Amino acid sequence: MTNANLHDSYFRDWISQPGVLADYLRYYLPLHIVTLIDPDTAIIEQGSFVDDELRQQLTDVLCTVKLRDGGDVFIYCLLEHKSYPDLWVAFQVLRYMVHIWQRQVQNGVTRLTPIIPMGLYHGERQWHIPTQFAALFGQLGAQVGFVPQFDYWLTDLSQMSDEQIQGQIITRVGLLGMKYSRNPQANEILVRVMGLLRGIGDRKLAQGQLIRLLKYVTSVSNNWERADVQTAIAAAEPDPNLQEVMMSNFTKELIERGVLIGRNEGILIGEQRGLQIGEQRGLQIGEQRGIQATIARLIERKLGPLQAKERERIAELNEQQQLLLADALVDGLLNSYSELVKHLALFH
Repeated sequence: MTNANLHDSYFRDWISQPGVLADYLRYYLPLHIVTLIDPDTAIIEQGSFVDDELRQQLTDVLCTVKLRDGGDVFIYCLLEHKSYPDLWVAFQVLRYMVHIWQRQVQNGVTRLTPIIPMGLYHGERQWHIPTQFAALFGQLGAQVGFVPQFDYWLTDLSQMSDEQIQGQIITRVGLLGMKYSRNPQANEILVRVMGLLRGIGDRKLAQGQLIRLLKYVTSVSNNWERADVQTAIAAAEPDPNLQEVMMSNFTKELIERGVLIGRNEGILIGEQRGLQIGEQRGLQIGEQRGIQATIARLIERKLGPLQAKERERIAELNEQQQLLLADALVDGLLNSYSELVKHLALFH
């Protein structure tokens, strides 16, 4: 999955959680708009208006919300995936607004629904580009006239302190996850953020957000270690038994990711973690060594340094045997180095 798809999936899953969309509109639209609408009536519309060629950098969500005095408006949310500001966002927003209205015309409406465009940016640099569409024309646009006049409302997470990020816990945790996803110290910062999830009474909802955020940030950044994940889970989940279950399940997923990288990309996962092989032979080597490196890493984190003799034995195992060994590690069947040695002997 590409980083763009990771941002897309995370944002859509997060904003679909109970109360999050209403929270997002309530706290991240300008006040004069919030006074006109009833955020609790917001409903996400199906579909996307982003062009295929731009889907790698943008995610969009369209919702309908009722006005307090009657009638509806559209709120069009555009998430910018890139780590730097994009000059052409206003132009892209206009294109998508026209697509939305075109759909209404095709459905036979006699009056168009107003659209309030809002952007969410979580890049590393400050957003310094004007949010007015007319700014794309420079001074000449004002002189000539007849240029569409509209703004989009931008939330720039890079310029907001953690205290300025408001809403219920799941809303704040979701936005903080996006804010720090690319930060080199994310594995340290987000442990504190995930600790906020202890304040959610609905534990199933809290656990869902925890796993959602962990999948997202550990995929975006390579800085996460097994110990970091374990600390994050302990910070968010007070029940030690559930901590163990969640850690076991998440470790299995990490193993599957390692296998998937080897199988699909044909790369070595070792110290350099990414030397491309290519062709069928490369795919086979990448898959096999990807499994070996993942298992070796799990062993060293759980049982200590892997000795040369056991490392050689693991390298001699076939793929099925290696996966069985990984399952034994994840399922807690190997809790000492001597148990590892005995288990490896079973394969010979």
